[in-house]
Amino acid sequence: MGMDFKVPDYMQELALASGQGLDQLSAVLARILDHPVLISSSAYKLFSSSSHYDFESFHIYSNQPRTGSDALFTCHILTDTMQSLALGRVVAPFGRTLGYIFMLTDDDSPDPTHFKPLLDYAASLCAVHLQNRLELKQEQSKFKNAFLYDLIYGNLKRNDEIIATGELWGWNFRRPHTIMVFLLPEPDFYTTEWHLMDVLSRIVEQNFIEIYYKNPAVILRQNELILFVPMQTDKLAVQTEELLVFADKILSQVQNTELKGLAACGVGQAYSEATVLFRSYQEAKVALEMGKLLGIPIPFFRDLGLERILYKHDLQDLKEYYLHVLGELHKQDDQDSSLVTILESFAENQFDVGKTAKALFMHPNTLRYRLNKIENILGKPLTDNHARLDIMAAFKIKRLHTIETLLA
Repeated sequence: MGMDFKVPDYMQELALASGQGLDQLSAVLARILDHPVLISSSAYKLFSSSSHYDFESFHIYSNQPRTGSDALFTCHILTDTMQSLALGRVVAPFGRTLGYIFMLTDDDSPDPTHFKPLLDYAASLCAVHLQNRLELKQEQSKFKNAFLYDLIYGNLKRNDEIIATGELWGWNFRRPHTIMVFLLPEPDFYTTEWHLMDVLSRIVEQNFIEIYYKNPAVILRQNELILFVPMQTDKLAVQTEELLVFADKILSQVQNTELKGLAACGVGQAYSEATVLFRSYQEAKVALEMGKLLGIPIPFFRDLGLERILYKHDLQDLKEYYLHVLGELHKQDDQDSSLVTILESFAENQFDVGKTAKALFMHPNTLRYRLNKIENILGKPLTDNHARLDIMAAFKIKRLHTIETLLA
């Protein structure tokens, strides 16, 4: 007995529409669903829509956890001009997020099971188009990326060749440049979170174009986004302030996305010779790591002062210095565990008894008694400027390196 292999009409319609491109696919899908449809990249750049919208990209907001690449999720589509509830479907063949299909709706609680078969099938058709777009973009970026990789690793030794190659893509390496590094936590290989780098890249590039009116030299390296920023020799101070505003704007915008609380930033120094830009890259990474340790949201390497010297210095030397300054106090802390904490607070409060007592919720006379005990242990007066400098440096070392490492 023969089997009935009849294909549903909507599948035939969508398959034919897909052959004519994403615009036709979104139009036919919207008609079948009787809801407006958006098709976007993984970074929410609009590829196609069933209606004519005046935005090129958008943000999404969702409190609903995504349980899998084939699950539908409810979210809000946010732009400067509109806000709409939507039902989303990830386009993620083989677990790699290529983009999304969004069905806009006025229903506060749309029934996912009603729309899932249709959106699942549409996602499989979209996957072919989005994969082709990705492969084309990767091919176009291949030579750019190789050039920028060589720059950040110092493999290019002739400035004139760097300038000539950069001009092919509209980058002027005759000007000084500084490097900014934006970092995300490294995602698990088995998750679909790799697309978060695409979200970060889109936000950075959009803001860069708004400020500099040109295409950015940018490269993605694992969970790092590395941005080459052109500077002007006679306006470095002004442009440093502009960089701070630029970075702050990006970190503020990511708070409204899936990247909330994840992105960190570091800024290297400006260099006139492109052959040594690899130094700015290394500095930006050091600044970023130190910014996380010291609680600085947007750390500039040039502003880190003593911390950057201590961070890069030989760990054994730092350990010996730390123990020379505070080792005896740590030994006494076996009996009185508050002494190191009190001294650290005293240093953080500019060696002011009143401020320190207030910070520690301690009576000033009690604090003076403890400080006198600390002086006897250290064998030097806390009013001595050289002693204060040593103590401040020791506590900077403590903040930059784990105390267990120093005391081991």
